[in-house]
Amino acid sequence: MREVLRFLGALLLGLLLVGGTVGLGLFLLVQGEEGLGKELLRLAREKLPTLLFVGLLFTLVLAALLYPVFLGYLAATRALGQEAEILLANPGHRLRLRGPFELRALADLINRLAQEKETLEKEVAVRIAEAKSLLEEERKKLAALIGHLPHGVVLANPKGQVLLYNQGARELLGEGLGVGKSLFGLLDRGLMVHALELPEERFLTQGPKGPLWLQVVPLEGEEGFLVILEEAREKGGWDAALLHRLKDKLAGLKALAEALDQEARGTPLEPLLKTAKATAEELGQLVASWEAPAQAAEVLAEDLLTLLAQALERETGVSPGLSLEEQARNLLVQADTYALALGLAAALRDEEEAFLEGRREGRLLHLTLTLPRPPISPGDAQPDLPPLLKEAVERSGGSGWWAGSHLHLLLPAREAPRLPAKAGPPPRAEVFDLSLLHAPEELEEAPLEGLLYTAFDLETTGLDPEKDAIIALGAVHILGKTVLRHEVFEALVNPGRPIPKASTEIHGLTWEMLKEKPKLEEVLPRFRLFLEDTVLLAHNGAFDMAFLRRVGIDQPPLVDTLLLSYLLFPDLQDHRLETLAERFGVPVIGRHTALGDALMTAEIFASMVPLLKAKGYRTLGEVLRASARLPLARLKY
Repeated sequence: MREVLRFLGALLLGLLLVGGTVGLGLFLLVQGEEGLGKELLRLAREKLPTLLFVGLLFTLVLAALLYPVFLGYLAATRALGQEAEILLANPGHRLRLRGPFELRALADLINRLAQEKETLEKEVAVRIAEAKSLLEEERKKLAALIGHLPHGVVLANPKGQVLLYNQGARELLGEGLGVGKSLFGLLDRGLMVHALELPEERFLTQGPKGPLWLQVVPLEGEEGFLVILEEAREKGGWDAALLHRLKDKLAGLKALAEALDQEARGTPLEPLLKTAKATAEELGQLVASWEAPAQAAEVLAEDLLTLLAQALERETGVSPGLSLEEQARNLLVQADTYALALGLAAALRDEEEAFLEGRREGRLLHLTLTLPRPPISPGDAQPDLPPLLKEAVERSGGSGWWAGSHLHLLLPAREAPRLPAKAGPPPRAEVFDLSLLHAPEELEEAPLEGLLYTAFDLETTGLDPEKDAIIALGAVHILGKTVLRHEVFEALVNPGRPIPKASTEIHGLTWEMLKEKPKLEEVLPRFRLFLEDTVLLAHNGAFDMAFLRRVGIDQPPLVDTLLLSYLLFPDLQDHRLETLAERFGVPVIGRHTALGDALMTAEIFASMVPLLKAKGYRTLGEVLRASARLPLARLKY
């Protein structure tokens, strides 16, 4: 509509110029000829309808002739401007010389300026590469060192997002571990916060693949923390997973014996059943004796009270008062600090205030938690300790009891040895790109460059999501504008059916290549973990999401590079993936393979981010809302 109004304005201006020229000519013609002037006026009055008709006809013919030329000129100008914007992301791109002479001259000038810009950028890139060479060597040494450590090592920023990890950590934490993802989805957040206060101690925790020993070391200046992981397996003994299975089997055996007890009475099987029950009891006691002791650390009494107070405030919202007598300040207390904190939190759950006091009693620390009122117990019976608190105290070798509104705990302690103070400041912690990530407060308001994306692609047996099946999945993580090529997912899938020849001609996958591959339901759990905590990114993503929804994966939002291409270049005709790759200088490698297309999509998106920002689309929400307004966004499969 705007182009039509501009054309009508230009046409009106042209008619005014033509009419003014004709009027001026007539005025000069009748100068000094009074009779001729009167005759022309008379003729004009008599032929006014004819003159108006001829004028209107002239206007329509002129408009019909000029309209296509005018709109074509505008379209060519807009296309030139949109294609010129690609140079911001890919200085190696060159504009095609087409259209009117002045536009070809302008395109040639832009190409020459782009050539100069490309040359300057290459010079700057060489200098930057030289300046970074020393830093890169140090980073390689750090990566090699971490990679060869026997333990799992993860470096995270203060919000728990992963910045760096080694292969050992990937083996212990599984597919859910990735740069930019949160550690708190894999490990107990409360325990990690607690472990930060005791960087010298290890804690037992349950990981995605089994029990782990965990140690958390804060980095200098609140820049993040280092997590050290080790599989929780006693040397020459039983690991926690095996003990759990054995306990489970014993519980089943006991339940079976109880169920058969009534039926076996008075039969020849009764003595045998009694022997089996007794054996099961003995085995249960033996397994209990094999139980690995809980993690108990020696903590200074003043540190213990501070840790417990912080944990109570974190778990219950109550900040207790503290008091520690002077004689107890140099005591090393034996305690499972995390379990003890959770147990005290359970005792304090319904209270709004509390007071925690510590005093020395020989080789014991006597802790007293005072509440506003005594706990409720049936009759006059002494109230029991919360189960978690009771277990934590007993494992530390202590004891606990209620006395009215006072909870008393006795914990083993010893005098702390007096060590000479270390000379000089502590050694500086090595860090690795800790400023790389900043977690957004709200996803929609997050800047495009501050998010972790998963660019993905599927290959299928056909184009109908209702009837066809997935046969290949490929994905890669992209952090802002950085494609993490070491974090990829690729899997071929057995569809359980022959593959049409027409589909094979596109992606090259045959039934013989896939019949020994795992089923989709075996691959999906790992794929879900890879997508977790990321924003999905695809080219023509409506097609891929239609297939994923059928298998239970629906993880909005989705950023679609096809829609972004229409958003950036509405007057360009070709928006195919390979065409976009050519525009942005992305190598076309592995086209129509799931991982190859995912990598191309990721690189194209990284090149689009500066152009989107230049057009005012700086946050994820702004990009999604602009994409939703495009007609193509309403396409459904």
